[in-house]
Amino acid sequence: MGKEQKLSELMHFTDKQMVAMKAADEHDYTLFGGAAGPGKSYWLRWYPVRQLLKWGKEYDLRGIHAGLFSEDYPTLRDRQISKMAIEFPRWLGEVKDTQTSGLGFYLRPQYGSHVLQLRNLDDPSKYLSSEFALIAVEELTMSSEEKFHQLRGRLRWTGIANPKFIAATNPGQIGHLWVKKRWLDRSFPPEEQALAHQYA
Repeated sequence: MGKEQKLSELMHFTDKQMVAMKAADEHDYTLFGGAAGPGKSYWLRWYPVRQLLKWGKEYDLRGIHAGLFSEDYPTLRDRQISKMAIEFPRWLGEVKDTQTSGLGFYLRPQYGSHVLQLRNLDDPSKYLSSEFALIAVEELTMSSEEKFHQLRGRLRWTGIANPKFIAATNPGQIGHLWVKKRWLDRSFPPEEQALAHQYA
């Protein structure tokens, strides 16, 4: 329990990050938007770790996988990997590259052996056989709607009833219109109307 308390202190979410956390806890598809700031990339790496620990305890599961996606590897390295090396404590886990699960943040066995896989979106078809309990995407508006559908098709994990999709974004870019249509205008195709309440 002491280490879990220490993790919550390490996260030290701001008020806006706390709002995003509560929205993601209650919805399947959460978008943390706005202009540059306020700590969206930070939230995108810490929320999945928190969720992996929570699910592991709640469902008595080990080895759950989440995926954190950036547009390309340099962005992934600069915005996420370099920050994890500073922010994530060694007692919790480490960033490494393995033959079985690739590059990721690997939680230690005493914390469930869960993995936050670190991936880029240069070619989403690479992940057609992958499964994730949670998918986090940085700068969602830099992706097409087709990429979104390809990714969420990988959103499944045995033992977890409601896998989660979280994303951050700044206004603009090629995906601005489809992201706005879904999350702000609340406009969904007929076959997805039943999921509208899961978007926050």
